[in-house]
Amino acid sequence: MTDDILVVNKLTKQFGGLKAVGGQGGLSFNVKRGALVGLIGPNGAGKSTTFNLISGVLEPSSGSVALNGKDLSNIKSSEIASHGLGRTFQTPRAFTSLSVLENVMVGAGSTGERLTSVFSGSWRTDEADIKSKAIEVLQQVGLDDRIGDIVANLSGGELRMLEVARQLIRDPEILLLDEPTAGVDPSLQGKLSSILVDLHNEGRTLIVVEHNLHFLLSIADVVIVLQNGELLAEGTPNEIKNDQRVISAYLGDEYAA
Repeated sequence: MTDDILVVNKLTKQFGGLKAVGGQGGLSFNVKRGALVGLIGPNGAGKSTTFNLISGVLEPSSGSVALNGKDLSNIKSSEIASHGLGRTFQTPRAFTSLSVLENVMVGAGSTGERLTSVFSGSWRTDEADIKSKAIEVLQQVGLDDRIGDIVANLSGGELRMLEVARQLIRDPEILLLDEPTAGVDPSLQGKLSSILVDLHNEGRTLIVVEHNLHFLLSIADVVIVLQNGELLAEGTPNEIKNDQRVISAYLGDEYAA
């Protein structure tokens, strides 16, 4: 088995006459199995579009994305989860009429999150096993004391952690996290950092898009920097903090180590 769990090869995405990702030669990078990768760049650099291409929300204009050697380019986004990929979004996607526990249980039995699974109750198949697993992942993200609460009672940070739990119940090999600290109280950011580090230490592969650079640079193994949809730099957090191209384009002198 190759060390690379994810291979992005000459990926491009064009909207009308504007190429949002890829530049001249396409965007290419590999992610090692078990790595914690930070994906950063200025606003408009193409980070969320890249996530959407990897997770199948968008179809690439050209190039490919391979997970464990499987080309994902022509697979529906609702089916990609079955290949071992989980993804959270900038705006948490929770079912407000369900409890915290039920929100985690809903998606456990399907490869995608469909409203039909809520209305039909199909997620209740093997309910005891699913409930046990849901409680386990809620403990992992520190929400085991909110199991019976409705989602409307959760804080912004707790909603972020719920999103992670909703993906973990599917046991993804690789988890894409889009702005996990957005709307999270600073007092909870340390807790979230510990959760991600624990997941990483378990051997799970994480890719994190994040504007909170102090948060991200303290936990990442590797950082990929995008600018105008192209790869600007790639390296360890220390290498990135000392890369003059990155300092000039994005970080500023305050991040230089």
